Amino acid sequence: MQTDPPRSVYALIPITPVMTTADYAPLGVARAVAQRCGGSARAVLIGDAPDAIEHACRLGLDAVWVIPPTAGPLQPHQIAEMLADALSSYEAGHYTNDSLFLVAAGSVGEEIAGRLAAKLKAVPLGKCKHFAFDPEGRMSVQRNAFGGRLEMTLDCHEGPFVAAVRKSDEDSAPEIPDTVDTAVHHLPYREPKQTAYDILTQPRAEEHAGLEGARLVVSGGRGMGNDTGFTALYELAARLGGAVGGSLPAIDAGWAPVARQVGQSGKYVSPEIYLAIGISGTPQHMAGIDPHTKIIAINKDPDAAIFKMAHIGVVADWQELLPALTHELDKTGH
Repeated sequence: MQTDPPRSVYALIPITPVMTTADYAPLGVARAVAQRCGGSARAVLIGDAPDAIEHACRLGLDAVWVIPPTAGPLQPHQIAEMLADALSSYEAGHYTNDSLFLVAAGSVGEEIAGRLAAKLKAVPLGKCKHFAFDPEGRMSVQRNAFGGRLEMTLDCHEGPFVAAVRKSDEDSAPEIPDTVDTAVHHLPYREPKQTAYDILTQPRAEEHAGLEGARLVVSGGRGMGNDTGFTALYELAARLGGAVGGSLPAIDAGWAPVARQVGQSGKYVSPEIYLAIGISGTPQHMAGIDPHTKIIAINKDPDAAIFKMAHIGVVADWQELLPALTHELDKTGH
């Protein structure tokens, strides 16, 4: 293993008013990867972060640096700049060429990762799901390509490296050391050097929730039969706090607008749960769904390809199942 200097793994987390488990994923992954390579696990947090500090201490990270919150919300280019300034100073441990920086996967996190890699002259690894080390300490990472249809391994020879991560089964439960006393450092307040971009908010052309950033997507396909079925999907999505999507055949039939198409020629979504109703599961459609997403499939064809990729599969006619599901939601107050 490389021990001179020790490999340092950093979890980089901007604190927002609403944090989810996925937002804290870099902390657990950093601890697990550091254990695997015999290095140190560290975190740099931006914002009012008592919960994140507590989480880092509970996981046994070696050190945490906290950048005080700014007056207003930060945009990705400002976050990347503040992280780069902190990491380039000795105040935050001063990274080395064998350092690995982790951000939470997602549209915002991956933009931060790309900008940070450029500022640190680091190697951007993209969205990774496994980190391995050979006896000499050289790192390799696994990531998906072509919408999850291929898996590739990247050999990492010279860093530093920046990767986006989600919590995975192998990294979600690192061994928590009993002897680590996490050092917490509070950095001096600094205003971002770059100003925020002007953002003009446009009203949505439709009243239903958009696919971007949705934690749950209810999606319909050719098996819905007609646009009446999509009315039921909108009602179900509204009850569950999700958004509606559709496969290419459903969009081509005019049952939902083009902005709701999921797939290779449509949008890429990364919800926690994807409820697929009447969708056969072609490679073109599945290329639009994040590989980490839990898929629940409802289809009356027991041989539908989507059942091979679903975490839960129900062979049923949606016209019989959805009313029963709605009834249960009514009983629970949704």
